[in-house]
Amino acid sequence: MERQREQERKVLKRMESLPALPRGLWNWAQKDIMPAYFFYDYRKGAKEAKGICSSCGKEATVSGARHNAKGVCPGCGREVTMKTRGRRGRMYDRSTLQVLQRTGQGEAVVRILKCCCAYRGQDMPEMTLWESARFFVRLDGDGVECDSYYDSYHTYGLTGWKKGSRPMRCYYQYSFEADVHGWLYGGNLPDALRGTPWQYCQIKEYCGHRGEPLDAVPFLAAHVRHPRLEHLVKMGFWELASGLAYGCSSGLLDEGQDRTHRVLRVGAEDVAFLRRLDPLPSELEAFQGYCRQNLKGRQELLLWQREGKAWRDVPWLLGYMTPHKMMRYLEGQHQSLCLRRTERGGMRYASMQDVASEYRDYLRMCAEQGYDMKNSFVLYPKDLQESHDREARRIRLKEDAKTRRAFKAVCRKLKGKMDFEMDGMKVMVPSVPKDLVSEGHALHHCVGSYVGCMAKGECAILFLRRCAEEGKPFYTIEVRDGEVAQVRGMRNCGPTPEVSSVVSETLKPVFISISQSPKPYFHLYFFVTFSLFLSNHKNF
Repeated sequence: MERQREQERKVLKRMESLPALPRGLWNWAQKDIMPAYFFYDYRKGAKEAKGICSSCGKEATVSGARHNAKGVCPGCGREVTMKTRGRRGRMYDRSTLQVLQRTGQGEAVVRILKCCCAYRGQDMPEMTLWESARFFVRLDGDGVECDSYYDSYHTYGLTGWKKGSRPMRCYYQYSFEADVHGWLYGGNLPDALRGTPWQYCQIKEYCGHRGEPLDAVPFLAAHVRHPRLEHLVKMGFWELASGLAYGCSSGLLDEGQDRTHRVLRVGAEDVAFLRRLDPLPSELEAFQGYCRQNLKGRQELLLWQREGKAWRDVPWLLGYMTPHKMMRYLEGQHQSLCLRRTERGGMRYASMQDVASEYRDYLRMCAEQGYDMKNSFVLYPKDLQESHDREARRIRLKEDAKTRRAFKAVCRKLKGKMDFEMDGMKVMVPSVPKDLVSEGHALHHCVGSYVGCMAKGECAILFLRRCAEEGKPFYTIEVRDGEVAQVRGMRNCGPTPEVSSVVSETLKPVFISISQSPKPYFHLYFFVTFSLFLSNHKNF
């Protein structure tokens, strides 16, 4: 107990410099943050409804009121949700607030407050406000150090505040009490930060523009770590400021510069355009690449990419054409291709990005075949889909023809050497790639995918048949590096004892690797081995 009291005394001493909460916090939370409602009595056929606003407390008459519809309060001008008194029931709203204050020289505190509004049959809410956590932020060398405390809500002891983060049952489940993202109170800023390293911090302007809850501590840390964060907010680059404070876009900027275009690494003539656009970090990265290439029409290109959401493959396409020609061609193709559907009814070109990706595949296939990539007939086909599929068929046919020739050459080397009969079984050599596919379909295994391996000489595929049923697939044998790699039957089953005996005792000495070139003594080796085979099987 004494050790616990000693810890509580340290916590109380840490809280001594904490100032009182701002006076206008309560009204700000009720009138600006918490949702507003317009409660009225429903009357059938009535065009106007008389009710009261939960934000300003004034009675007013509105027309066209419907339950759960949005409207505007005539008294305070806030957006309200229409609620009939007979159907509202019990309602609860809750939100998280943040208050930023100065606690000492060079130190600030972020206070997390929880606000709850309850409607228990009345028009005006019963609002409760309590403090949940405190974060003391100060400079520590080149970085920012943060001491976190949370209220455990315990009534015994010297204080209920404890050091650390609030315990949670599950980090993957939302916890309202542990949530620190909230609306920032700006009524005391920037006076509350005067005399601290955040005296010129633009967090108030940033929050006012974003209009959404945020975590103030990372923004304060980013203000110290990134000296150009203040400059970005003042210039109106809100998305880049968000990426700098809460993301990982610092490598895009040259924070050692003072001029805006040098910070952004773009041309001076592009600053006004980017300011109006307010680009994302990924968009700025793409635009910086266009500036390094001194690309003409880069502003129109960035607007076209943002509208069509086409970011991939575009830099690659610009290696063959100008931005204007690329945009004009892709737009013309998209107008016709977006109406086409696949055989199953799906859309092959659902977006501009799909058309750009298809266009890149087409140009890549043309370049691989040695076409003249400066010829407009090659670069801008009339029908992109038809041209793409035609070139894909040509490449596939060339590859298939090459594979078939190599496959047949391997099979010719095996013919007469590997096909023989013994013990009522027969070993056969395939003739064409289709034989492997048919074998795989009949026995339900994947030997059909070994066509390329056999054509390259990496392995040899042989068929084992019963002499009585020569046309019926029985077992498939793979020979690799002169060894039997596997023997598979129906549905990849293993060999029977009879098949294993035939393969291991008789066939295995005869198998050679087709990946190696035939040696001069191959015929002698095969003759001796085959003679031994005949002497052991006199019945053959």
